[in-house]
Amino acid sequence: MIDLHSHILPGIDDGAKDLEMALEMAQQAVARGIKAVAATPHYLKVTWSEVKNKTNELRLLLTDHGIELEVIAGAELYIDPMFIDLPAGEIPTYNDTGRYCLVEFPMMEFPAYIDQVLFSLQVKGITPIIAHPERYQRVIREPNLVAEWIEAGSLIQMNANSVLGLFGEKVIKTSRIMLEHNMVHFIASDAHSTGRRGFCLDSAAEAAAKIIAPDDVEKLVSSNPALVIAGEPIDIPEVRYYQPRKRFWFFRK
Repeated sequence: MIDLHSHILPGIDDGAKDLEMALEMAQQAVARGIKAVAATPHYLKVTWSEVKNKTNELRLLLTDHGIELEVIAGAELYIDPMFIDLPAGEIPTYNDTGRYCLVEFPMMEFPAYIDQVLFSLQVKGITPIIAHPERYQRVIREPNLVAEWIEAGSLIQMNANSVLGLFGEKVIKTSRIMLEHNMVHFIASDAHSTGRRGFCLDSAAEAAAKIIAPDDVEKLVSSNPALVIAGEPIDIPEVRYYQPRKRFWFFRK
């Protein structure tokens, strides 16, 4: 498996606090069947050059400790209008290929410029991958927003712990809706530690296989992430819109 969303780089954000924790996270990832992870720290108080340098340092450290885990540079970009005017070469993309980037939205309310930023990234040749939309309150209320983003050219990453229940019943329900309607292209851990928010991609794959076909799950945790790292195009299944069940009320005379 390949994990496209993790906070394994030490001392950058709210993920691994030091090298020791980063090593423990890497060991956990390998133990749970992951062969490669993307280091995607929150892109706030760090430069793209620093992310790439720290990724190289972690690679060397893992080699020294005999941990067979590939680490790829990436970043989790908080949606911001500054990306509209930023040159393509200055926007962090997976493995520095210039093809895909991970974008995060606010959990509660969405700013009006979201669609404009997503479109501007695509104009630059970068495909936005929207991080864990099943956790956003607006999507929980309106799951078909995800279908609209996909039709507009974005891809979708679901968190492993969302389908496992860490974030509550509403998020589980939204995750199921998205999986059943071809609204997910990747499942990733969003690992921050080795605890409750660790590398649980294997467990999530098992849970997802109870909702969609195992072959489709394999694409979400292996095939599609591999294509992202290589900067190659992904075969996108046709998205289906969610139709809530209508409630019928019967009144007795």
